Amino acid sequence: MTAQRIVGIGILIFLLPFALHTGQKWWQWKQYVEMEKEPACDYNLKALWILSRHASNRYRLPFPPPFKVVKAYADRRPSILMTLQISEYLGIGKLEGGYWTFVGNWLCAKDPKYLLKMAKMSQDLDYEPSYLWCPDARTLAYCPYCGLAVLMDGKLEKRILPKP
Repeated sequence: MTAQRIVGIGILIFLLPFALHTGQKWWQWKQYVEMEKEPACDYNLKALWILSRHASNRYRLPFPPPFKVVKAYADRRPSILMTLQISEYLGIGKLEGGYWTFVGNWLCAKDPKYLLKMAKMSQDLDYEPSYLWCPDARTLAYCPYCGLAVLMDGKLEKRILPKP
């Protein structure tokens, strides 16, 4: 065998697994980007509904309370007693009897400024939430990045996103 063949076989042995591994990672990334909704977005919207109900009851305001009231209530990091109904509504299994604190529920991971907003939130700085608060009469919060909305009665609704 000549030196050129040995080098060529070595390059082939290196490039074939590299290409397969890179192609697999690219395929996984493509599937992640093309997901219809962020998995945490439905949990966050449901948690916002629960927080707004608790804020409304706590301050004796009509539902839905103003956004500033719910945000101030959530920034206090209130612990909410988990009942069977609340844990099943959130989709986290049967956690009842314990207290749960909702943190970081104002952000969608598909938001282009997600990392910046998360950094601001972790330092207790003011940031703009990803969700639109009460965009219409029957919607409590709407995520323009996932097209998911939580209605006033607590149900989730998938809305069609406009194509850019």
